[in-house]
Amino acid sequence: MWPDWLLAFVVDGRIALLSLAVIALEAVLIGLFLRRRVALGRLLLTMASGAALLCALYASLSGASAGMVAVWLVVALFAHAADMLTRIFGRS
Repeated sequence: MWPDWLLAFVVDGRIALLSLAVIALEAVLIGLFLRRRVALGRLLLTMASGAALLCALYASLSGASAGMVAVWLVVALFAHAADMLTRIFGRS
C-alpha cells in the first residue's frame, strides 16, 4: 500500500530528523520576526519539549538503547514542566 521509500523513511528515523530540521528552521524564522525576548524565551521552551520528544523518537527508531530514549523523554518532561510553570506563574 505505501511506497518502499516512504516506509524506509519512517522506519529508520529520518522522518524524525526532518521534523527536527523543520523545528530548527521555525525557531530561526520566529527569532528573526519576533523581537520580544520574553515571548521568544517561552516559545523556545515549547519547541525544546517537542524537539526532545522527536529526539526520543529518533533514538527509538534508530536502535539506540532504552536508556537513551529515557534520557530524551526526561529532557522533554523538564522542558515541558518549565514551559507550564512559565505559562502559569509568569507575567503576561
